[in-house]
Amino acid sequence: MTGWVIITIILILLAFSFGRRQGKRAESRNERHLDALQQAWQKGYDDALNYLGKNAAVTGRPPARAPSEPTTPEPATPEANWHAAAPSGPSAPAPSYGSAVPHQPAQQPAPAQPYLQPSAPSSAPLAQPIASPVALAAPAKPIKVLTKRERELRNINITLYVAALMIVAAGALFLSFALPPLSKLIAFFLLTAAFYGGGLLTYALKPSLRPAGAAFAGTGLALLPLCAIATYTTAGLSGPAIWLAFSAIGTVAVGYATLRFNSRVLAWVAVLILVSTAMASAAAMQRGVLYYMLILLVLSIILMILAVRSPRVRRSIFFQALFGTAQLLPAFVFALTLILFEPLTSRDMFWIFALLTAQLLLSVRLLANLRLVRFYAARASFMLMLAAGCHYLDFSGTATWVVIAFAFGIQAVAVLLYASGYRQALGLRADVVRIERAVLWGLGILAMTAAFALAPTNEESILRYVVLPLFMALSLPGLLRSIKLEAGVLAVLPLLSLVNWKEHTWSPLPAFAVALLGLSLAHHRAKSVHRLVLGHTRWVLGLVGAGVLGAAMSELTAPWYSGSIGPSIVIAALLVNLIWWAASLAQRSFLAPGTYLVHRMARVGASALIAVVLSLTLRLRSAVPNEVLPNYERVLFLGQSTLIWFMICLLLSLGVVIASGWRLTGLPDQNAPLQNVVDASALGLIGALYALSFGEDFWVLAIVVGLISLGYVLFNLRRSMDQRWKIINAAAAQVLFSSMVWWFATSLEFDIHGRFSLLLVSLGIPQLVRLAISIRSAKALRKELRFIAIGLLGGIPLATLAYGQIIGFDRGTVLLATLFFGLLGLAAFKADSALDKISRQFYLIAPSLSLVLISCIPATSLWAESGWIRSSWWSAEVACAILLVMSLVAVISEWRLRGNPKYSIAVGTAIFLPATVAAIWQEGTWWAVGAWLLATVALILMVHTRHSAWYAAAASLTLGTAIMRAVFELRQAGGAWRLESMDVVWSLLGTGIALYLLSIFHGRMKDPEPEYPEFGYRHDEAPGGASRIYFLAMLLALLLAGGIAHATGGQNWFIIGGAVVIFGVAVLVRYFELGQRLVAYAVDGYIVLAALLALTSYAQILGTPQASNMAAYACIVTVLLVLWRNIKADARLEKYYLLAASVAGSLTLLTALVESNSVAQIIGLVFFGALVAWGLKLGERLLIWWGAIAITLSILWFLRDLAFLWLVIIGMGLIAAAVFKLVKVDKQNSLPEQIREPQAPVVPPAQGPEGDGPR
Repeated sequence: MTGWVIITIILILLAFSFGRRQGKRAESRNERHLDALQQAWQKGYDDALNYLGKNAAVTGRPPARAPSEPTTPEPATPEANWHAAAPSGPSAPAPSYGSAVPHQPAQQPAPAQPYLQPSAPSSAPLAQPIASPVALAAPAKPIKVLTKRERELRNINITLYVAALMIVAAGALFLSFALPPLSKLIAFFLLTAAFYGGGLLTYALKPSLRPAGAAFAGTGLALLPLCAIATYTTAGLSGPAIWLAFSAIGTVAVGYATLRFNSRVLAWVAVLILVSTAMASAAAMQRGVLYYMLILLVLSIILMILAVRSPRVRRSIFFQALFGTAQLLPAFVFALTLILFEPLTSRDMFWIFALLTAQLLLSVRLLANLRLVRFYAARASFMLMLAAGCHYLDFSGTATWVVIAFAFGIQAVAVLLYASGYRQALGLRADVVRIERAVLWGLGILAMTAAFALAPTNEESILRYVVLPLFMALSLPGLLRSIKLEAGVLAVLPLLSLVNWKEHTWSPLPAFAVALLGLSLAHHRAKSVHRLVLGHTRWVLGLVGAGVLGAAMSELTAPWYSGSIGPSIVIAALLVNLIWWAASLAQRSFLAPGTYLVHRMARVGASALIAVVLSLTLRLRSAVPNEVLPNYERVLFLGQSTLIWFMICLLLSLGVVIASGWRLTGLPDQNAPLQNVVDASALGLIGALYALSFGEDFWVLAIVVGLISLGYVLFNLRRSMDQRWKIINAAAAQVLFSSMVWWFATSLEFDIHGRFSLLLVSLGIPQLVRLAISIRSAKALRKELRFIAIGLLGGIPLATLAYGQIIGFDRGTVLLATLFFGLLGLAAFKADSALDKISRQFYLIAPSLSLVLISCIPATSLWAESGWIRSSWWSAEVACAILLVMSLVAVISEWRLRGNPKYSIAVGTAIFLPATVAAIWQEGTWWAVGAWLLATVALILMVHTRHSAWYAAAASLTLGTAIMRAVFELRQAGGAWRLESMDVVWSLLGTGIALYLLSIFHGRMKDPEPEYPEFGYRHDEAPGGASRIYFLAMLLALLLAGGIAHATGGQNWFIIGGAVVIFGVAVLVRYFELGQRLVAYAVDGYIVLAALLALTSYAQILGTPQASNMAAYACIVTVLLVLWRNIKADARLEKYYLLAASVAGSLTLLTALVESNSVAQIIGLVFFGALVAWGLKLGERLLIWWGAIAITLSILWFLRDLAFLWLVIIGMGLIAAAVFKLVKVDKQNSLPEQIREPQAPVVPPAQGPEGDGPR
């Protein structure tokens, strides 16, 4: 670890030296750049004066006069003013902005290190130029450019900081040295005192060395914690005592240094050390940290009070630091309060949050930033204080939450009443104030909800009859101002009376009555959209109130043990909802256009959704068996059971939905999208109600609802003129009819196979009849029939699969579904003559699939041996023979129908679908081999029949699969259970030979040589393109064979032979496939490939080499590449190879150090020595430095045990260099003013519309 630290430090020093050298090199360029900028600015200024002179000749105003000669710029200090002082009067010349004259008393010299002094505001008056149009504009803030001296001082400071850091790090390392503890302690104390005292003396006695003095003192302060650690490990004292002692010493030392240096940074450090001293005191006295925080909080409050009354206190540097720390105290106190929450009492919490509230309010008074956040935090602290006070006064949980709720409500009312002043004081927007009021009301409602939830039985009456009305009265100011938020609050508050609703179901009714009365009054006074929103709110609250009224009626009319409150609520709310819905439909102005129509439609939609949900609730309640609910609980509301009420409400809901659909057909023409929404919603609601009507105890209800719904859908089908809705209504009618058939068969106790067969008949026969009528009439197929046919062609297979997976396949039912599927596809193909010839072929996929299934199903053993056909008709071999015959017939049809795209998709499906089924079904037999060969023949044939070369790629894959399966069959005949890796290799080699023959037969080696096919479907020279694809597939097969043999061959000859095959493929690629531009790099690839193959062969035969050996091997290979490029006299890649070799050599040295590989170390050192020589030959400094650094670091690695000495030497050397440079800079500053380097000009930006500055 120490060695790595040394390497890191050396790299940092090298980077610093390189940066310094680059900075010096850039200085001359920077100076020339500044001179050019000054000249350009002066030229622009002169041009502006000339322009003003011409303008004065026209306007009659005297032009501004330029100075007779430019003023020599002087060095500026941070104490100097940016603007030059000029005498006032008409004779004063206009000052040139190219110079900056500092304002500084003559008897006081400029400080040597101005950046260590606090910046003081300048008292120099601004220059008064001659009255001109340019002088009328206010001067812009100039831009300061650092001088050479200031840049040098900045670099000196950085050097001193780095040196101090190294010395502190050396001290940290010195702690672990094997020396006597007392000696180390004395050395630390002496070193710390020497640095601190020397820094203060240097700063006080030698002004030119003040940066060095500050760095020395800072180093001494940084060594104080190490002195504390050394004392703790040596003296044997307790940790808190040592902490306290050294914190006190640090407080005095940093405070004194702050006063001497007048540094803001040290003031912050002094405050932090003061915090550490206080914490150490608390630890030494064994007191809690929270009490210390509270004391600091009290002190900060006292300091804030003084700061509010005294501007002098606010200007103090210590106050700024202490006040910056005090801003963090509330967060610390709150975090500690959370951590120490368990041992704290309510009285402690009260005082904690009281102090936090006072501190945050004073910070709002003193600070301009984050005032809103502090104010919100103060209010939150006040609420916590209020909760702690209630707990301390032994309030109950209900009373505490009531107090908190009223506190939130009063805040919301106060924000509403004093909104303008509140916004002006905190700079808030109106929307932010509205959000705040909403949050306050929400918190108040949550608190009141908690009060109701925690209230015991004896306090419920007080809450519902006294507390809740008073809390609702807080919304009165908002209601009088017609504000929406308070109306919403008034609508929510009655719902709180339903929380913890244990007895007397009529007790919430007064709250609901008051809320409905208030909302009605607000609705009467409101206008426009607000009136509509209030109407919706009143409607929702009325439905909830209806449920409460239903519960009260049930309690008053039913015995106490009936348990009818829940269903009574649902029934009453559903009936009121239906009555309100029907009443709104009966209004004459219901269809009036405008905004009101949208709101009425939304109300109708919400009413429909509520009706469905409540009907579902009744349906679930009425379906509970008698074993769960006793019989007396099924008589719930007004002497009727929930089943009767469910049937009544369901029929009423269906009637209102149908009435709404008919009522809303008269929408204006501009509301066509809304009409579509209405129709879709009505259809969806009818479907939902129809789904709810199914039940074993009342199965006739589903038939009645289905017939009513079917009549409504058929009526809309004949009435609608929109083609889309014709399709939708036709599909809905089919679904209703088929579902009723299914339900009727279920009610007559048909088994599942019979029900599914009847469902297929109800779906297939009507559609076949419609298609037959369309074929006979020779008319174009209507769109709704087309979509129904497509839906059935997709739905029948899915339904059959679902039926079989859930119940089990019945052979007769599956054959019936397959027959209907094929007949529907054939009939649709015949009937839909208007469809284009490509899309129309997809219908014929259904007959092909149907024939395949009809061939396979009789040969399979199904789960359920029942139904009409209970035994197999033929064996699997016969079925595979039928499938291959079907595929062969399709191949013959492909050749006979070549060039005719009318049946291309259908023929392709007929070829590959049976072959694929046979190959998958009979996998592991010669039938699968025959299927793959037949697919290969078809794909080879399609290259010629369809003029597309890309079929050759698929033919290559199927050919390889066929050969692989054939080899497996041969091996299986010999007793093998699986293919060995070499079996796969021989199969791939055979595939490569076959593909080579196909490539030759398609003209691969003919002259001129064919090209690769384009990315398109059809090609002019498809056989030639296919030959290139076959040849490429051959190369891939050989490459894969070589890779498998090389990786998994096991024996040495197989590994070496696989490598030879891979290299041979690379040679073939070079001579037959590689482009002319890449031929020049072929040997490079051969070298890399041969090296990789040799490495992998060695790793498999003799074992994986070490990382250092592999890195050295990579280095040698890259050197060979460099030599090859030099032999060829082609240096295009030589530099990159050298860089790669350098990286490999660096890795060689690093891994060799880790693995202690001396051979690799020698190789790496020899390489870097050669790299330095090669870099000298080529003149590449990067290679020279790389080699030199690598060799140097390798040597330094052996000296890594002297880390402490290295750090000390480097740190002292940096300090010496910085002091030497500082003295040199000070001497340059003391030269006569005539030979001093001119200061860079202060360049103000362009001012005014005339642009009197540089552009």
